[in-house]
Amino acid sequence: MKFKIFLPVLIIGLVMSSLVKAQDVSKYGDDPEACAIKLSTYTEFFRQDNYKDAMNSWRWCFINCPEATKNIYIHGTTIIEYFIDNATDDTVREAYVDTLLMVYDNRIKYFGQEGVLLGRKGLAMLKYRSNDVQAAYEVFERSFELLENSTEYFALKYYMNTAAFLFGGDFLTKEKIVEIFSKVSTAINFQIDNESNEKKKETYISTAEEIKQLFVNSGAADCAAIINVFEPQFNADPQNVELAKEIVDLLDSGTGDDCKLADLYMNAAVLVYNTEKSSSSAHSIAQGYFKRNDSGNAEKYYLEAINLEKDDSKKADMYYELGLLYYNLVKNYPAARSAARGALAIDPNYGKAYMLIGRVYAATGGCGETAFEKKSINWLIVDQFIKAKNVSSDADVAKDANELIGRYSSRFPTLEEVFWLNLSEGQTVTIGCWINETTTIRCTQ
Repeated sequence: MKFKIFLPVLIIGLVMSSLVKAQDVSKYGDDPEACAIKLSTYTEFFRQDNYKDAMNSWRWCFINCPEATKNIYIHGTTIIEYFIDNATDDTVREAYVDTLLMVYDNRIKYFGQEGVLLGRKGLAMLKYRSNDVQAAYEVFERSFELLENSTEYFALKYYMNTAAFLFGGDFLTKEKIVEIFSKVSTAINFQIDNESNEKKKETYISTAEEIKQLFVNSGAADCAAIINVFEPQFNADPQNVELAKEIVDLLDSGTGDDCKLADLYMNAAVLVYNTEKSSSSAHSIAQGYFKRNDSGNAEKYYLEAINLEKDDSKKADMYYELGLLYYNLVKNYPAARSAARGALAIDPNYGKAYMLIGRVYAATGGCGETAFEKKSINWLIVDQFIKAKNVSSDADVAKDANELIGRYSSRFPTLEEVFWLNLSEGQTVTIGCWINETTTIRCTQ
């Protein structure tokens, strides 16, 4: 192989050496002609994926004419990684890793692009020196400081990744992790918003989700840390909508219900909604007020969210949550049933809505005055749980429904009670009061 390429390499080298004579040769080192030949030699081997034979000429260029061409560094990472991956001795392998990192440093020294190259260097450090996460983190941090929103997407992800790892080792505070997540999220969302290539945009969206999960799983995503960082900023600039959006996103990502109970969350969410009305922001506010037991405001924002929502699945969920609000906080059982039926009108297989109606009927304490009339409502209660079990694909719904069917079936009137009222099993009857719904008579044995 060496013999086959010797003549063309020599010819190319001679041509290049004649070219360098005709231009500024300072970048070709002290021996421009030798540099030209060595560049040609290693490049030819490189094109054949023959990194072993490329090594000597490449090393000469790396040392003796480091400014000759950026390709010395572009090709150099591939060549050195080949030797790292094939090293059988740990000491030799570590020496090659040192060389790889030096390739990045020298490329920065002679050709710039520090921010971009530090991100790639950090990735190489994690790949080959995964035991020194702190060093990689510091490189990613510097890369982000230089590039901010222009930081390459993978560098953003690994900046968050290394930060989360170091928090677990008590190197970084919760507040610092929150700050990093905030900055990194802003950068990846900027790239999503400004990317026209759909394939790249999908990659950025996937990366944004990975970054969010790294934050959520880091152990630093608690409300107190988020509030400590952002409450002073929001109080100083309470009309800053972009800051409010960031706060809402962060507290939505935080762990625990306390996030949506915080005044900071509610104030920021209301500002966002009043500026840019949307179903999702109204829904978040409604959930927050629900958790704060503020039924009036919760109802208001649930109704606004439902009115604005275009997605039927999400709208059904909102109707169901509104039903829970009426059932749990307001004790307005007709309104709770109406909201549950709103969910069923959109999705007839919404088993949880039938479960809610069954619980609403059970909470009324019976309709009528006599003991028999009060027992009769159990037929309707069980009807709802049977419907829930039959339509839902949710195993938990089926499990709960079966348990409740058994419980309330045991409360049916007895056969004797039915007989003495001149009624019979299987007969259709209407349960009155506010319910006004038909059902079928059944008896306990």
